Amino acid sequence: MKPFVPPIYKVTTETAFYLSLDVLKLFYDNAQKRLADYQKQANDTTERAYKTLAIYATLLTLLCAYVFTHPDLAWRTVPVWFLLAGTALSTFWMMKVVMPRDYMPLGNTVKDSQPNEYAVSFTTDGESSDDDMQMRLVLRDELNQLEQSIRWQEQVNSRRVRLFGRSLKSILYGICAAMLSYFIFIFL
Repeated sequence: MKPFVPPIYKVTTETAFYLSLDVLKLFYDNAQKRLADYQKQANDTTERAYKTLAIYATLLTLLCAYVFTHPDLAWRTVPVWFLLAGTALSTFWMMKVVMPRDYMPLGNTVKDSQPNEYAVSFTTDGESSDDDMQMRLVLRDELNQLEQSIRWQEQVNSRRVRLFGRSLKSILYGICAAMLSYFIFIFL
């Protein structure tokens, strides 16, 4: 199911009449390149997130093993607990990045394309309009659909990048809190 994302820009019928078919195809090709770039960015983010998640899982295992094997040093393990909390929070944010995410398939379904309605609109007085005009109107609708997909993918990517950043900040805050608590315990 495609979530609705209001397009920022919409190609009108008048524009489809004024521009040549080649120019409309050029716009369509450019829009496809933009969407492909956003999809590549999403795939790259996912790949990096899996690698980072593996590192976080290793750190969590290591920190938990240290805490469980040193129960007698309760006050000395406070910095480790801060590291553990920061890593756990980072792992949570990274899991939200890699969790199954929404997917917006390209193009329209036959139901969305409504070929029967198109056929009626392409005929005047029982005669079909020329192929060039039909292609212009179909390209207009496909451009609008592509614009919606581009905006949707852009929103999804920016959300995932924010989550990735939160994850990195969380582990950094955990390290800083661990260092601070360690220095406090040294000087007390």
